[in-house]
Amino acid sequence: MRKTAIASGAVGIVLLVAAGLLAWWITPSYIARLPGNANHLSTSTGTMRELADPAALASGNLARAIRTGLPATLTERVKVLQTSGNTALVQDTRTISVSGSLIASLTSDYAVNRQTLEATTSYPSNWHVTRATGLPVDSWPLGAKQQNYTLWIPLTYSTATLNYVKQAQQGGINTYEYQASVPPALIKNPQALAGLPKSLPIALLTRIRAAGIISSSDVAALSAAFPHATSIPLGYTYQAANTYWVAPTSGLVINVSNNETEVGGILLPGGRFIPILPVLADTYHATSPTVSAAVTDNNNASSAITTWGVTVPIVAAAVGFVLVVLAVILWSRKRSRGHPTAMEGVQPR
Repeated sequence: MRKTAIASGAVGIVLLVAAGLLAWWITPSYIARLPGNANHLSTSTGTMRELADPAALASGNLARAIRTGLPATLTERVKVLQTSGNTALVQDTRTISVSGSLIASLTSDYAVNRQTLEATTSYPSNWHVTRATGLPVDSWPLGAKQQNYTLWIPLTYSTATLNYVKQAQQGGINTYEYQASVPPALIKNPQALAGLPKSLPIALLTRIRAAGIISSSDVAALSAAFPHATSIPLGYTYQAANTYWVAPTSGLVINVSNNETEVGGILLPGGRFIPILPVLADTYHATSPTVSAAVTDNNNASSAITTWGVTVPIVAAAVGFVLVVLAVILWSRKRSRGHPTAMEGVQPR
C-alpha cells in the first residue's frame, strides 16, 4: 500500500509539473512561434490604375509614358532561411506582374523574433540582414492583440502605424482588422529604384509646364537650382492605404486590401519634392485560394497551440491532481491501520 501511495503521488506531481511547463513555457517558447521550416506564399490580384513606361519616360515621350487599367498580380513569399534560438532569418520576396510580365521584384532578408515577429538586432554576426523596425513582413505575432502595431515599409526604410479597427469575418473565421495609412515618403530602397529613370531631360520642362503638370514657378525654381544642367535628377515617393485582416491566434494575414501609389518627381537641393507624374498606382486584394490556404494554415496552427497549450495541460493537471489525492488517501489508510486505537490496546480481565 505504501509503495502504491508513493508511486501515485510521484506520478501525480510529475503530471502537475508537466502541465505547468506545457502551458507556460514549452508551448509559448517552442510551439507558439514561427516554425523553422516556414515557407508561406500569398497571391493578390487587382488593377494597375497607372503604370509608367520607363523607356518612354526616359526618352521624353510623355504621350506613351503612362499606361492605365492593366490587370496586376502581386505575390509575397516569406521563407525562413535559418534559425538561432528564438531568432529567425526570414527572406521576404515581393513581385509585381502586369499582364503576365514581371515589372518589379524586391527581396529583403530580416532578423525577426520568432514569437513577436518583430525585427530584432539580436542575431548571429554572419547573417546579412536589412535593419528594420516593427513588423517587416506581412505577419503578426502569434496571439495578436486588439492594439496598434508598427509596420515596416521596405521601399522607404521607414515605419507606419497599424491601427486596430475592429473584429471582422474573413474566409469564415474571426479576424482582427488593422489599417495603415502611409504618408508620402522618398523611396530609398536601391532595388526599387534600379528600374526607374534616374533623370529627366531639361528640354522637357517646357512641355511638362505646357501640359499643366507643374507650374511656371516650379519651372523657375528648377532653372535656378540646375542652371547649366542638361538633365534633372529624379526622385520617387511611395504612399499607401492598406487594410489587413489577421487571425489572432496564429497571427497569419487572411486577407488584404491595399491601395499604393508611387510618384516620380524632382527633388530640389533644399529638400522640396516637385511631383511630376505617377509611376505606379495599384489596388489589390488576396485571391480566394490564398484566403482559403491562410485559413487552413491558421486552423492547423491554432489546433496545435490549443492542444499543447490548453487541452493536454488540463488533462495532465486533472489526472495529476487525482493521483496526488489518491496517494494522500492511501497513505492515510496505511497509517491508520498501522496504529491501534486506544480501545484496541485494552486487554480484557
